[in-house]
Amino acid sequence: MNTTVDLDVIYHILSLLSPCEIVRFRQVSKKSRDLTHSHALWKEVYANARFTRPPGPFSWQSIRYLERTLIQSELVSKTWTSQPPKMLSRTLTKWKGRDDTWTVVFGRWCIFLDGNKIQCHDIDSDTYHSLYEGIAYPSSWFTTHMASTADINGHRVCLLLFHINDQQPGLRRLLAFRVNDDGFSEPEIIGWTHTGSQELDAWQSADGFHGSTPFIIVRRDHPCLILDLRTRRSYRLPMSEMLPNELTNQSPDTWYNNVILTKTHVTSVWMYTSGPSFDATVLIQAFVVPDSAIPHDVGELRLTHEVILDTYWRSSGLLRNSIVDPVTGSVNIRILHVTANGPTAEQSHMMCLDLTLPKSVSNTDVLPISIRSQLLFESSWECERHTVFDDGYARGLLLTERGSPYLGFNSVRKFTIDASREECAIAVSGSCPLDLPIQSEDIAFDGTRGRIHYIQDNDDGDDDDVNAEVVTIDLA
Repeated sequence: MNTTVDLDVIYHILSLLSPCEIVRFRQVSKKSRDLTHSHALWKEVYANARFTRPPGPFSWQSIRYLERTLIQSELVSKTWTSQPPKMLSRTLTKWKGRDDTWTVVFGRWCIFLDGNKIQCHDIDSDTYHSLYEGIAYPSSWFTTHMASTADINGHRVCLLLFHINDQQPGLRRLLAFRVNDDGFSEPEIIGWTHTGSQELDAWQSADGFHGSTPFIIVRRDHPCLILDLRTRRSYRLPMSEMLPNELTNQSPDTWYNNVILTKTHVTSVWMYTSGPSFDATVLIQAFVVPDSAIPHDVGELRLTHEVILDTYWRSSGLLRNSIVDPVTGSVNIRILHVTANGPTAEQSHMMCLDLTLPKSVSNTDVLPISIRSQLLFESSWECERHTVFDDGYARGLLLTERGSPYLGFNSVRKFTIDASREECAIAVSGSCPLDLPIQSEDIAFDGTRGRIHYIQDNDDGDDDDVNAEVVTIDLA
């Protein structure tokens, strides 16, 4: 009997089981325990898992990490839409300093600015350590980006620092960390000069991972500015030339812009409303990095595809990353889209939009985007948060306000989406009471663990230094 063939068959069978089933199989005997202690096995199980999980599998992720992460997310998935939320545990990240510069990375590490230091709180172990010291300007800001660059040394997380040098206001500093099982590596300090005069975003992308991409957004308002982490070059998003004259003459500042980053394209959604009935025009564009660019200068991304729609666009985010058709060369990008009949409409519609971008045959043609929509769910809510994996598995929350955006939220629905197949599938829980005395911009969500994070402070004064707290609550 060929033992190698038998082991291959066993490993193939094990790879088809769920993580919890593998753990139960391990308990049968010493032989079964040895069989399940295989990095190759857990990497395959991780890649094939049919629920939300952090980026991976990578060679630096240990068996313990892959197993623990998968089991944790699988247990959450079993009860996420079938049981009401329970505040199982509550953890505080405390510091005295700015309460507007903080973020949560992969649901585990809370990063915040404490004086001239960037500190990190490991929520799982409740330990603190310093990531970076020596910020020269006392009112610095930072924004955090989870980038797609991942190799044997870990997944890259970038902190983009602002106001590092008051004498050179255009100078920004990019800190690139490697994240692995043990936390953050020493930062790679990258000097980056933004040559434009516009202010950059000073907000925290605290809402978890939304797909692999080599880009980060450093300015969302017009003119939108993108940084390519591979080359450290900046690019603007040009406006369309296919807009009607009456819209072309409108100031770009009057347009709402939503940028979605993917592995292959930078996609922007521009919306302009006019008239008492808020008639909406939506422009969807897809860009790529040009073949040539001037170092240390701000270039323009190359427009490859676009389409104009007549619909009210409330929000959108990546649902499934780019898939290239091996035969036609076309690219499919799947977007989670929330629309309504107008800004005052009580009902919102959650939809799955398939954007198909035909293969470009030249560097000058702008091709049309074909769109296929699937209605997933319609109800009323004010705030939506979700975590998505590149292959289309999402887990999220729909929060309903008390009656005013300043009073916080009093109910929640939980949902999961499977967008990995041709037809999207959604499961939504019933509405359950949940008291969150905060505004929507203060909420971060980690779908893998079923955690929410929000900021609160205990100081009503105008001083920048407050007793700040990030509250972490496990809901599953």
